[in-house]
Amino acid sequence: MSDIDVESIRAAGAAIGEAISVFMLNPDTFEKSLAAGYPDPFAAYFAGRGGVLGDVTGTTLNAVFAVFEPNLARSCWENGTAVHGASESCRLYWEQIANFGRKYLTGAEGLDRLAALGEKVIAAAPEPGLPLYAGWRAMPLADDGPARALQVMMVLRELRAAVHFNALTISGLSPVEAHILNHGTDYAAFMGWQPPFDDAAGKAGLYDDVEAVTNRRMAQIFESALTPAEADELARLSVAALDSLKASAPPPVGS
Repeated sequence: MSDIDVESIRAAGAAIGEAISVFMLNPDTFEKSLAAGYPDPFAAYFAGRGGVLGDVTGTTLNAVFAVFEPNLARSCWENGTAVHGASESCRLYWEQIANFGRKYLTGAEGLDRLAALGEKVIAAAPEPGLPLYAGWRAMPLADDGPARALQVMMVLRELRAAVHFNALTISGLSPVEAHILNHGTDYAAFMGWQPPFDDAAGKAGLYDDVEAVTNRRMAQIFESALTPAEADELARLSVAALDSLKASAPPPVGS
């Protein structure tokens, strides 16, 4: 069992996930995506986030993204890459992340340290079975602290998401059931699924198991790179970065 406190793993994962969601669902990001010529922000999101996979089919993209309604994932990917190809879309998205950090994260506590600790985890984490993470970890990081910190948080988010998707796949829960158990039917609808929804009654224990497997594996990865004190520090700095983003950036759409 890892010596790293699982609460640090949960805290870091939650803060990093929410911080990147602030970027992904932000009016500022949506505006920049439309200005880049995409027909809508979600075409930009799928093409940008998925662009590191290369020129894959919409079916492959959906398989990797795992939790979206398949027709939505395929259509958004195709609409986005029709404007800018996969490699250019991910480059634009990476640049947007950097600029978002510069605009809204400057002045947050310990950004250089957050990036350094996160990079230690990224260097130690394996790639097999984690395709989006593998793609994003290969992207060149910005030199300045605010941009680099948010980019590192993006890669860490993809690491945890990929581990989580693997755990979810082998659990037997459907993506819809997982959404309902985690955030409810409104969130399932936001992810493209339509009623009648799968009945998730009595399956909360399975979702708890998915979370436990995710946290256990992330603890193992963190332990290969960080001391317990460093893991606690990364969690604390991630929470501080999230607080800074929430204080300075416009609220995400739908919040």
